[in-house]
Amino acid sequence: MTTNSISENTHHKERKLIDYFTFNTDHKVIGIQYLVTSFLFYFIGGAFAEVVRTELATPDPDFVSPELYNQIFTLHGTIMIFLWIVPAGAAFANYLIPLMIGTDDMAFPRLNAIAFWMIPPGGILLLSSFLVGARPNRVGLLTLPSV
Repeated sequence: MTTNSISENTHHKERKLIDYFTFNTDHKVIGIQYLVTSFLFYFIGGAFAEVVRTELATPDPDFVSPELYNQIFTLHGTIMIFLWIVPAGAAFANYLIPLMIGTDDMAFPRLNAIAFWMIPPGGILLLSSFLVGARPNRVGLLTLPSV
């Protein structure tokens, strides 16, 4: 009788497509959510990188103004670090670590899910600040004083 109750608990339910777009505490779903979201921001950061590379194709500032170039460069770096590299690492950690150590889920699965659901609003807020004119001005590596 104990073997039946153990085998019933180890079977996971069938996932539906809607599970990947809602609040879910399954570590595999959260890992895939992190990975898909991080690659969406990767493409946005890559578009900013293409603007930077296009501007650097000639020595004159002919594609974007120098101020806008600095703002795009700052946003590119911020997006690539905080919205691509960090969430992509979290994606692999969420998906693989429970499988490697043999557990059913991560510790604190709700906290894990909440941590993911803070990434998309933060990224949208960062990008919307660029679109409404509240761009990062005089911030980032390019504006540090000389040492």
